[in-house]
Amino acid sequence: MGSDMSLFQRLGAAAAAFRSPLIASAQVSPTSGTAPAEPWLVRLFGGGKTRAGQYVSPDSALRVSAVYAATRILAESMASLPISVFQFKDGRRTRVQQHNLVGLLHDSPNPNNTAFEFFEMGQAHLCLRGNAYAFIEGNGKGEIEGLYPQHPDKVMVRYDRDRNLFVYDIDGEHNIPARQVLHVRGFSLDGLVGLAPIALARETIGNALAAEQLSGEAFAEGFVPPVVLEVAEKAGKDQRDTYRKQWVELTSDRRRGPPVISGGTKLHTLRVSMADLQFIETRRFSISEIARLFRVPPHMLADLERATFSNIEQQSLEFVKYTLSPWIKRWEQRLNLTLLSGRERELGIYIKFNVDALLRGDIKSRFEAYKMGVEARILNANECRDMEDRDAYDGGDQFWAPLNMAPVDVPRQVKGGNAA
Repeated sequence: MGSDMSLFQRLGAAAAAFRSPLIASAQVSPTSGTAPAEPWLVRLFGGGKTRAGQYVSPDSALRVSAVYAATRILAESMASLPISVFQFKDGRRTRVQQHNLVGLLHDSPNPNNTAFEFFEMGQAHLCLRGNAYAFIEGNGKGEIEGLYPQHPDKVMVRYDRDRNLFVYDIDGEHNIPARQVLHVRGFSLDGLVGLAPIALARETIGNALAAEQLSGEAFAEGFVPPVVLEVAEKAGKDQRDTYRKQWVELTSDRRRGPPVISGGTKLHTLRVSMADLQFIETRRFSISEIARLFRVPPHMLADLERATFSNIEQQSLEFVKYTLSPWIKRWEQRLNLTLLSGRERELGIYIKFNVDALLRGDIKSRFEAYKMGVEARILNANECRDMEDRDAYDGGDQFWAPLNMAPVDVPRQVKGGNAA
């Protein structure tokens, strides 16, 4: 009985959220699984049938190769970034080693997931459903011992007006305080939940799914279009059935050669050709639309129609700057706010991703940059070796400068032995 009540309560809460326009746009569609969800459940969670006749949900959208590729690119790129805990004190930044979050964020947030899997899953949820959740497990000392990812479809967020705080219902557990949930929001209009990109771009993705379906049907039918047979004489029902059966037999095995009809029978096709439908152009346009949705350069989705060597390099830099940087900022600020105590933040402790891992150039460009950094006393030898994943050596922490350089206030000798 308890489980039944839990289900009704969750459906009631979902229905209440569905009536709110802002929350309804952010609620995501059906629960993941191998079996497709019922259409009413898809509509309840913000999905629905498109004008192309396709039911679009975050799970069905992954059947579009461009959506799958864009989601993987963003998820794997975020998960590939090194993450560290730092402390800024007395004008210097030092890497923190003795902190319980170091192992959780760098190696494994829980016994079941690696750190890569955790961030990959969270970013995929953000791309498809607009929100990423993880339950925070603590101990009696107030330290965090584990982060357990939660599927967004099983989470309901509510605002507690009495306490002015967000509370969460997760898989039948109610009124979980916000301090126990890591909640990274995507683009949001109400500050409660992020908007689901798939729900907002339902028509675009529905068109792509419809194109996939049309392509499959054409291959299954051997590209034989629907036809109408026109006969000269007036035919009764039995005769029409005979003509229909003969036509099916003629076209079922094309290896016997082209079908032949006689007796004044005329053939009329009912489907326009793929060329008339601009089928290839439609699929290419769908890739561009999906690339725009996820803000991923088209060449990363294998659309190289307008790509050149020079603009691919520039687009890759723009991908880091304009696509990944906002996501990195969302993750960093939420991790710092939720996982670190106010006292730790006052002490200058913070969590940061290292985006340089995605900006590494070729070895010649890197070593030229290191040389300039060392000569300008921005880097020392050991810092350069660390960026190349090499061991430090004694004396490598010392900064060096060219002998022909000196501060501007130091007198310099000029020709003739006089000071300048």
